[in-house]
Amino acid sequence: MDSSRDFSFEFERKFLVKELPEGVVEHGAPQVIIQAYVFAEAGYAIRVRLQFRGAKLPTETAPFDPALDELGAYERRLLAALIAEHHDTAVATIAVKSPSVNGERYEMETELDTDVAVQIIQRSPRVIAKTRHSLWFNEDGWEFDVFVGQNLGLIVAEIERLTPVVDLDIPSFCLTEVTADPRFTNDSLSKEPWQHWDALYVNELAQRGPFFLDLRSAD
Repeated sequence: MDSSRDFSFEFERKFLVKELPEGVVEHGAPQVIIQAYVFAEAGYAIRVRLQFRGAKLPTETAPFDPALDELGAYERRLLAALIAEHHDTAVATIAVKSPSVNGERYEMETELDTDVAVQIIQRSPRVIAKTRHSLWFNEDGWEFDVFVGQNLGLIVAEIERLTPVVDLDIPSFCLTEVTADPRFTNDSLSKEPWQHWDALYVNELAQRGPFFLDLRSAD
């Protein structure tokens, strides 16, 4: 596999987490992420993202109301509050992604004008919001995504490397692996939020038990 191809691919694995491990909030680098999908079909996606590094969720934002809020409404309110306070430090990107196969996925990402990103997200019905905490566990960098709005209650831990994630010593905070489960992709969560099917999944997990991919190096 040549270096130019490697550069355009991401290698990651994802795990469902019940609660954040001790020390993540205290020591992890936080950022609030709001992103919209202008296209998402069969695992292919075009994503527009705004990142607010070091920011916290605004407490003055009208709370999420599952009975009243249409898809993405809370997330768009959250964006308006964040951009009003952190416009100058927000980082905007647009990315093109392919379907994931055992954690390998094509991704091309480039920066985007902040104001353009805001306008796209505010007009999109498919929006998600989350707080991400990043820190090192053992010799790997982990990211913990704590979702809000219609995906409230969902926590996903993700590990990403420059090469396929094999021979991984899976930490005890991982309930089960969701790398190969398309329901847990962010583009899917923007259309079918966690709160629409969380109880069904909890029952499913209780019946079948946890699952982890057995990915090992060729050596």
